[in-house]
Amino acid sequence: MMLIVRLFPKTDINKIWAYIENDMVSAIKSEKVRPLYATQSEGMMNVGVILDVDDPDDVADFLTDTVSKYDEIQYTKTISLMKTVFFPIPKKKPENLQRYVIRIFTHARHYKDIYNHLTKFDYPSNLFPIYITYSLGEEDIIVNLGADSRETVNKFVKENLRQLDGLDSVRVFPVLKAKRFASLEELLEKQREHLYNKANLQDQDETFDWVEDFEQYALMTGAFPKDI
Repeated sequence: MMLIVRLFPKTDINKIWAYIENDMVSAIKSEKVRPLYATQSEGMMNVGVILDVDDPDDVADFLTDTVSKYDEIQYTKTISLMKTVFFPIPKKKPENLQRYVIRIFTHARHYKDIYNHLTKFDYPSNLFPIYITYSLGEEDIIVNLGADSRETVNKFVKENLRQLDGLDSVRVFPVLKAKRFASLEELLEKQREHLYNKANLQDQDETFDWVEDFEQYALMTGAFPKDI
């Protein structure tokens, strides 16, 4: 099962990111807790660590044996990811590729309709989903996607999300930093476990690291560091 553990700082989120990059993995003692990657998004005052666990109770080891020992972490929130579906990274990707998180808030009776709309949507060539999941924590649905610009994402939200029945609010967050802990093959295996059943695998780029290559790809294709 995959979960997000959001780590909130006392004073400085950069200190938490330094801990994530340098010390967190070596501090984990439980083999049942497997960190996949971590991200920091603009406007979200936390670092999200995505974990793969055998049992939801196993995350308690991560929180009590690892996280609790780092004083800069003020508090945490744990969000279970349910019915997560991954989509192939397309071989033909847009230039100036950037990554975004869309957090959707809605009423329970609209969960399924909005989730199905997002999974079945015919996305344009300059925007593609990476994964879609129920979170039912702080938000109800999370969409993780790649796009060529914030304007492209905003247009998608305005034209294809805000008009949906039952959608209370939707918020967009550019991903600023990402750190992969699992190998690329392990990430691809996790993707295959949860692959959308109508995905076009012939168009999949299995060499592209959808966690860490986003920043490098964007810089190589002309994006400015402030944009990523």
